[in-house]
Amino acid sequence: MQHDQFMRQEDMRKKNNFELEEEKRRTLQESARLDREAAVARAKAEAMGRIEQERENVEVRLREMRARMAEERKTRMEQIQAIFAGLGAGSQSLLEDRSKMTTLVGGLSVLAVGVYGARAATRVAGNLVERSMMKPPLVRETSRFSWGRDGFKGLLPFGKTQKPLMENIVLEEELSERLNWTTNSLVNAKKNGTPFRHLMLHGPPGTGKTLFARTLARQSGLDYAIMSGGDVGPLGKDAVSELNKLFTWANKSRKGLILFIDEADAFLRSGRGSESGAMSEEARNVLSAFLHHTGTESDKFVVVLATNIRDILDRAVIDRVDESFEFPLPSLKERERMLGMFMEEHIHRPTKVGKTIEVDPGLDEAFLQEVAKRTEGFSGRQLAKLVLAYQAAVFGSGTTRLTTGLAETVLQYKLAHREEDAITAASNPKADYA
Repeated sequence: MQHDQFMRQEDMRKKNNFELEEEKRRTLQESARLDREAAVARAKAEAMGRIEQERENVEVRLREMRARMAEERKTRMEQIQAIFAGLGAGSQSLLEDRSKMTTLVGGLSVLAVGVYGARAATRVAGNLVERSMMKPPLVRETSRFSWGRDGFKGLLPFGKTQKPLMENIVLEEELSERLNWTTNSLVNAKKNGTPFRHLMLHGPPGTGKTLFARTLARQSGLDYAIMSGGDVGPLGKDAVSELNKLFTWANKSRKGLILFIDEADAFLRSGRGSESGAMSEEARNVLSAFLHHTGTESDKFVVVLATNIRDILDRAVIDRVDESFEFPLPSLKERERMLGMFMEEHIHRPTKVGKTIEVDPGLDEAFLQEVAKRTEGFSGRQLAKLVLAYQAAVFGSGTTRLTTGLAETVLQYKLAHREEDAITAASNPKADYA
């Protein structure tokens, strides 16, 4: 009984404690709710107060702005009234005095004539300056004294000397000899009183046509201009006008001008009169303009055409050419010279930032002779790319040494890549004409 009584007392104590805890919890919750409501009410009141204050500030600023604008408007109206009053008084005075009216009309007439005359004179002077000094848009590079975006051009740096024409160009002996004769005749045409003769350079890509023409243009002592046939097509209807500007500009050269047209087949290819309509009207007009400017002998300019495929040029264009030179793929002897020259330039010499390449003793003259034998059919550009690949392989491998094994690996890759290109070209014989 004592135990049961103790247990009942304990249960009552726990129950009372639980009820007390519940009451405390409800009291805390109610207190927290009241605090939240008070905080929300206080925040709303503060926000409303700030909004009301801002509204009052805006109204004050608006009233100030309206007052200022009204004052400025009043001042301007007074100024305008004063100006018109002065103009009215002056006009009335002019109308009443015929001598003043005559003087005013005469002065305005003289001023108008002067303004329009100056504008016309400026336009004429600008056209003359543009024709004499501005290079045509088709010209990419020129030695003539001209004004462009980069300022005056055409003057060689002080003390600069020209290298021999054929120093860095490797060609077969017969072709090199013919080119020397022709270039000597070309350079001395003015001195000898003979007209210039138009030239054509044709052959596979990378055989030195563009290199020779650019070297001749820069080192001939004559003015030169270099353009690309691929720049003519995008001009559309303006191509004929730009081509006429080019030849008009060329005819004004006092020394004589070498006009080198690279990729001439881009706009001088055959197609006139074809039933397929392969040549557009714009291209036909451009071809006709070119033929018109080159139809007679000239002592002002010489045209040097460069193309990979001679036969796709229009027959009339070929008829304009006085001397044609075929640049074949280099022979074994020429490949050896090219490899030696490229190795000296890209491997043995330090780079622009002073990096040097160590070369194994095995990469001697005998090695270059072997490489020349294995690269039969390579052009000069492909041989240059082979040597540049040696250089890239050295720096790409993280070393500074060109070993025999590394050179052999690069050579085998180039030979395999060339065989793939040959197979592709054989499967698509028209690719060379694209």
